[in-house]
Amino acid sequence: MRLLRSKKRLMVAVICVLFASTLGGFMFATSASTDKKQTETQTTAQTETKAETQTETKTAPQTNTTQAVTPAKLNGKLPDETMFQRIAENEKLLLKADKSSGHFTVTSKTTGEVWRSFPNPKDWQDKLNTDAWKVHLASPFMFRYVEFNLRKDLLKETNFYAQKGGISQFEVTDQGFKVMYDMPNLGFTIPVEVKLGEDFVETKVLAEGLVDEKVIPKEEPAAATVDKDGKEVKKPKPKKDPMARLVSIRLFPFLGAQTSNDEDGFLYIPDGPGALIDFRERRAGTQNLYTERVYGDDWAYSNRNTLSDRNPITMPVFGIKSNKQALLGVITEGEEYANVVAAPSGSFSQFNWVAPEYQYRFKFFQPTDTKKQNGYLTYSKDITKSDRATRYYMIEEKNEEISYVTLAERYRDLLMKESAMKPLEGERAKLRLQLHFLGGDTEDGFLWDSYLPLTTTKEAEGIVQELSALGVDNMDITYLGWQNDGYSKFGGDFPVPDKLGGNKGMKRFTDFAHSKGYTVYLDASSYTYNRGGKDGFRKNRDGLRDLASSVIESMNWDSRRKTFVSPQFMQGVIEGDFQEAQSLGIDGYVYGQGIGSFLNTDFNENYLTTREQSKEIQSQLFEKTKETFGSVKGERGNAYTFPYISHMDNMASNFSYDLFVDRVVPFAQIALHGLTTYSFEYANLSDDYANNFLKGIEYGAVPSFVVTNAPSQELLKSLSLHEFYSTNYKDWLDEIVSQYQKYEEALGDVQNEFITGHREIISGVFETTYSNGKQVIVNYNDKEVRVDNVVVKAKDYLVSKGGA
Repeated sequence: MRLLRSKKRLMVAVICVLFASTLGGFMFATSASTDKKQTETQTTAQTETKAETQTETKTAPQTNTTQAVTPAKLNGKLPDETMFQRIAENEKLLLKADKSSGHFTVTSKTTGEVWRSFPNPKDWQDKLNTDAWKVHLASPFMFRYVEFNLRKDLLKETNFYAQKGGISQFEVTDQGFKVMYDMPNLGFTIPVEVKLGEDFVETKVLAEGLVDEKVIPKEEPAAATVDKDGKEVKKPKPKKDPMARLVSIRLFPFLGAQTSNDEDGFLYIPDGPGALIDFRERRAGTQNLYTERVYGDDWAYSNRNTLSDRNPITMPVFGIKSNKQALLGVITEGEEYANVVAAPSGSFSQFNWVAPEYQYRFKFFQPTDTKKQNGYLTYSKDITKSDRATRYYMIEEKNEEISYVTLAERYRDLLMKESAMKPLEGERAKLRLQLHFLGGDTEDGFLWDSYLPLTTTKEAEGIVQELSALGVDNMDITYLGWQNDGYSKFGGDFPVPDKLGGNKGMKRFTDFAHSKGYTVYLDASSYTYNRGGKDGFRKNRDGLRDLASSVIESMNWDSRRKTFVSPQFMQGVIEGDFQEAQSLGIDGYVYGQGIGSFLNTDFNENYLTTREQSKEIQSQLFEKTKETFGSVKGERGNAYTFPYISHMDNMASNFSYDLFVDRVVPFAQIALHGLTTYSFEYANLSDDYANNFLKGIEYGAVPSFVVTNAPSQELLKSLSLHEFYSTNYKDWLDEIVSQYQKYEEALGDVQNEFITGHREIISGVFETTYSNGKQVIVNYNDKEVRVDNVVVKAKDYLVSKGGA
């Protein structure tokens, strides 16, 4: 009977483990419905954590270093913050910590608000969390690892307590503390530092002291033994090293986590312009998770891996707001190796939470034949080591409600303080039409190709003259497809083709534009790729390579391959062209795609470049371009380009349509308005022209068009210009002038003003407020609406100087 009962208990335990594994593992997904695309994972928390009881530690005299401290054993219970000790404080904040777990609290000296590194225990309910997630929620960090000797492509997910970890060192520092987390079973040591700042707490995983390798000593051959009958006893086989290695860490992932009981809060995620996940007690669907890489995918790991179809994260920020307190998280070190992860309550636990996930190894395809058609997925053997830090800015309001505007304003302050961005002034503060000319391309012929001119420099001069005569007083002009052989050719950009006007024609055009007070830029996105041998480029020598040493190519819509250029090679080509570009009198370059918006590792042995070094190369290009020409622009650029740009082209104005997102908000625009100008997609190529225009008015953008002198049907002669389907300037002349005048009237006097307020008044009606008191109300509805004492027409907007 005992044996039968034991078997039954074992079967029940197995069923519980399988059920918890289904509900408990945290996912790695690119959207709510695309988890099939992601890494296969295995949750070990529930199989490695037994029922354990927390042991309380009484307050003791504080010491600088504690050795061989074993953490309090938890049974999915949160630490007792009444036992925490004072660690550091300043005029605003007090930091306390628990030496047995490394958990901490930060208390406002003004309001008494408390921010915790673990979920708020106020509304904790055991029944709303699986056993596995109870342990996750209580743990100071979660992590993922791979066992190379068992399954190279299978991630295991667990946490500090599930691995029966211990603390070998706790050291109090001037501003905080350091703690050394040890997990002997895996051989992992994770050094963590927590520091208190003026209005923030910084959490950091240190590179120095990080160990993810278990050393298994080789056993000396033991002498043969015999049993009582004289038979030789077989020696047990030595235990195989699974070769466990760290893949990622979520440090204090539930810092600030709250339930939805009060339904007064939101998670902010940096998707597109910004997106909010509201606290809701009842939410349709389960296991909703947002996870996206800061600065987008890395093409060095793209082969056989599914790339994200979400908007890439351009700002390394996230946030959480609940009642009278909020946190703005800013990843300050190692952001190029971080993801932002968020989940609403009810998805995996009862808590809403958002956190960074630091990546140390990456999945890639390892070919096993020379044609590189067969192979297997695995993770990079070498660890990518660097300090990984996030600052959590504590935001509290005594009398005013905290909103996403509050968080965006705090980030704007940081951009001015940390990135030296300054408010617009003088000519930079004027609203300027963003006019893009499509110069030319290659026409596909039956026997050979020929050049296809679409807007020569002489024709561009005529178009500019026409717009000027119709009242467009301020204009930034960007030439696309100016390079030798046209828009779809890569490499050997100079000289400007004769059929477009040549270098002399471009110089005459820039001189003419300057005489009108306009600026001229050349699109420099083409430097990202090369096709052929121009600029001395050799595909196998100078191309970007992945970890399997394969040259990385991208397929155009016309099925033509283009090779990614190694970042170091690209930098040399661009800087080598500066002198010739200067001779044209241009005002700068517009960088996009691989310069400012793509961030790739390069495993080409001639140009070995980490993702961090690639970011530095791009930053240097922006800085040097600004120094050389006086100005530089970006297209959908990442945050590291912000200090240099005078304008951001093609900025995201919408989100990625995740079902769990409740609201789209102009977080990015609030942070940047008044520091730089920005525009959205070309108005004449928009799927919804009317809404695109209203969105620009609501979000404080400037108008943007792309035109050609040639009729739109001429573009069909090239297989590469499918996206430019309506460009003839004569078809759009009246709309260009009309939009410019409307933008000028609504926003001309606020280009150097900050956005200080934004809200939805009623459904489909939004109000934007500027620091000079101007308010703009936009009505997206099909019917007119009354707001206070004024009426806003359907699909229209209304401007007031200081309140509706």
